Amino acid sequence: MISILILSEEIDVSCDLVCSWLNKNHNSYTRLNTENLLNPEIEVDIRSTSKSIIMTTNNNTLNLNEINTVWFRRGYLRFFSINKLSNSQEEIVNGLNKHIANEGDTLKDYIYDFLCLKRNINHANVYNYNKLTALSTALSIGLNVPDTLVTNNAKIIREFIYKKHNAITKCVQDIQSFKMGEVFTTVGRIAMVTPQDITETTYWYSLFQQEITKRYELRIFYWLGKCYAMAIFSQMDSKSRLDFRDVDVNGSHPNRMVPFTLPKNIRLKIDRLMKKLKLESGSIDMIVSPDNEYFFLEVNPVGQFNFISELCNYDIEKDIAISLAQ
Repeated sequence: MISILILSEEIDVSCDLVCSWLNKNHNSYTRLNTENLLNPEIEVDIRSTSKSIIMTTNNNTLNLNEINTVWFRRGYLRFFSINKLSNSQEEIVNGLNKHIANEGDTLKDYIYDFLCLKRNINHANVYNYNKLTALSTALSIGLNVPDTLVTNNAKIIREFIYKKHNAITKCVQDIQSFKMGEVFTTVGRIAMVTPQDITETTYWYSLFQQEITKRYELRIFYWLGKCYAMAIFSQMDSKSRLDFRDVDVNGSHPNRMVPFTLPKNIRLKIDRLMKKLKLESGSIDMIVSPDNEYFFLEVNPVGQFNFISELCNYDIEKDIAISLAQ
């Protein structure tokens, strides 16, 4: 019987739906969530005749030799220890913690490499794929991308904005949310920017892009060569004109979202891009301009797909469950 290992997180709704289909189809699988993977009991055995890894979490023992397929959905193994010594020994503490972290990273990477000898979808080391690398790679295979600048030089920023007339700024990699008292604050949302906004002489390294006028946005979920695309008419609402995520998909006035058929040449380029990035799965954001030009924005290897599946009747989670069990 094929045994499937899924690394995920407790809050991953998309993964919950896939597991429901695996249960319905009576497939053998194990799901390990990050929350339960802090310092698991590990036995690594490397001999001339065999190699094995046995891992125990929550009194459940898993022999990784018995795994046939691994889906690195979005979960991590975590090896962590804090040594508490007196303040006078802070340098020793820092050195010990660094040593322990290095030891844990070596063990974690070996386990990931061991699992990648199996049939695997994605890899834990690419959950947070470098967005600049993705943009550059997309350009190299013939996809359009917005003109992009990353700099901390105010003069260069102003010149870029003047030249592009309409520009946006966003994080080089990811937005960050944190709690201040009872209020959640998000840093790094997409925002319009004008030359008058650049009032300092230097900044932290910041990303600026030419604003692409939208006919509509595309959210595309890619899985093993197949694209599930949805068009989002976010430009119809001033709140979501820059980013459809600024309007709640479950709110009283959501953006119109419909199934979308990608042109063959765009599908082929997306497939080439994902193969070049060594990603078997991921959520892709694109913009289609009024002139029907397609612009690649980014790919998120751990992006949610359940809302695309539900709104477009794609049954993505069913397809994933079937392919994992093959």
